Amino acid sequence: MNKILKYSLMLLAVGCAFTACKDEDDQRPIIPVEGPQVFFSSELPETIELSKSTNSFSIPVTRVDSVGALTVPVTVTLPDGSIFTAPKSVTFADGQKTTNLVISYDPNAIVYGDYTDITVQIGDENVTTPYGNSAFTFSAGATAWVSMGMATFRDDLVAGTYGADPITYEVEIEKNIVEDGIYRLVNPYGSAYPYNDPGDWDTTKDYYMVIDASDPDYVWVPAFETGINWGDGPMSIGSFVQLYLDNNNTLDVIKANKPELFGQLKDGVISFPEPKSFLAGFDGAYDSYYSNNRGLTAIALPGSRIADYTVGYEYLGRFIDTTGQYYVEGVPSLGGDIVSAKAALVTAETLEEVYAAILAGEYDEAVDVTDGETFRLPFDETGTYYVLIVGFDEEGNPVGELASKVDAVIETGEEPETQWEALYVGNYYYDLLSNPKENKFEIDEGLTLYRDADNHAHYQIAPWGNQCTLEFILNEDNSITIPAGQPTGISGAHGELYVTDIQTYTGNDEKWANYVSNYKDGVFTFYTVFYNETDEYGVGHDTFTLTGNAEVKKAVKVAKKGMAKPFFLNKMRVLAEHKKFTGRTTL
Repeated sequence: MNKILKYSLMLLAVGCAFTACKDEDDQRPIIPVEGPQVFFSSELPETIELSKSTNSFSIPVTRVDSVGALTVPVTVTLPDGSIFTAPKSVTFADGQKTTNLVISYDPNAIVYGDYTDITVQIGDENVTTPYGNSAFTFSAGATAWVSMGMATFRDDLVAGTYGADPITYEVEIEKNIVEDGIYRLVNPYGSAYPYNDPGDWDTTKDYYMVIDASDPDYVWVPAFETGINWGDGPMSIGSFVQLYLDNNNTLDVIKANKPELFGQLKDGVISFPEPKSFLAGFDGAYDSYYSNNRGLTAIALPGSRIADYTVGYEYLGRFIDTTGQYYVEGVPSLGGDIVSAKAALVTAETLEEVYAAILAGEYDEAVDVTDGETFRLPFDETGTYYVLIVGFDEEGNPVGELASKVDAVIETGEEPETQWEALYVGNYYYDLLSNPKENKFEIDEGLTLYRDADNHAHYQIAPWGNQCTLEFILNEDNSITIPAGQPTGISGAHGELYVTDIQTYTGNDEKWANYVSNYKDGVFTFYTVFYNETDEYGVGHDTFTLTGNAEVKKAVKVAKKGMAKPFFLNKMRVLAEHKKFTGRTTL
């Protein structure tokens, strides 16, 4: 109803405005115009590109009255020493409405990247018109940038700053034909950026990310505006190298003292493998937050590709089997270019020794692991261990490794830990992380529903949130209780957030009686609350929908988009898990 009323008032206002304009126009004197009425079109381009294969370009000049031949004086304003030559008049033939002002130039004198501001003016005001432009100003020159086609860009810059997963997509890349090894991405964070929604970026101009690969062993990115504004202000990003340059360090000094901050160009791929080697900021600053936090930013030039040798591990917990053997269980994520991988449970003291033995093929306790498939590593003593995963390429060379810390504990004299049975696969729809009003939902696909082997009312969904699990009790009346104090893996303004259901959180307050988590027809509905001692972030109407039977697989691992941008920006207003940069700026 409010929208209808508002729209009606707008129409009424527009009608009044039109009436007022009409009355005013009726009283405004009409200026009589005589003569040919020569003018420049308002549609002429602001920039004219020159070419060494030609020696002139034309500016169209138009008149209203085309009767008779006409010569019109023109004034062309050029800087001293210009490569341009312009006539002092243009001529219309009888009946001709548009003629061309031809400006010549010396193609051999073109300097790429140089542009000259030129103004052309009708020299006789008696032949002009008050209803058209009597002057036209533009820039003429030859660009130093030539398109190479589409590059493959893996972004860990914006994504890294906001804690989202790195994402790979195509974006146009240009090379500088004046300076060897200088490239730039065209609008890398515009419409092509998968995390953007309409309105998230500035469309009024082009934005460029320049890559200085003039020294292939020391590649860096000068600070640049991204064009993105997700509510924190316009975002800028730059190599850490830029900050040292801004604080009176030379490039040679930075290379000698901080070589790890640079990227490399090798085999057509530019990579920046050092984590936190970039900085990001807002409203004109670029040096407020760390970026490239996982060191995964890379650009594959056209004809090349980014090899994916990433290794990850999702820890599901420690368990005991029916024989009394304790083990840690988890799911590996292996980059698409990893052909095979092995895993072992090691301590800090044995890590390097076991790694060397795996490479030599002499560690019999190592197990073969496959992307997305759960595996177990047994242990017999309480302690802090590392899950070592080593990936290999098609030639058998080690290409990716991960040592993920886990705590292995034997609960002597106590009940064994829960043994989970995988039941179904489903998709989890987050409400708190989404914008349901615009039907924009964040979805984690292919999550697994587990049931406690000893307590069939006890369930968990994994992985959930930011690499955590969501445990809950399915009551006899099909209502659901989410025990309080479960971590989400997400940091709020005052520390880590936990999750529970609205009934548990409010102590079954009657005013929330209609918000009871429940199960019906294959859909689990959760009224979740994210909270800590200081903050709470509303009630989320989340749902988990079963999509298929998963009895033959213990777990399913599917690449995820990462935590939702709307959650971090609209709900949290913080840059999760990333501290502000406060390091040294001199060497």
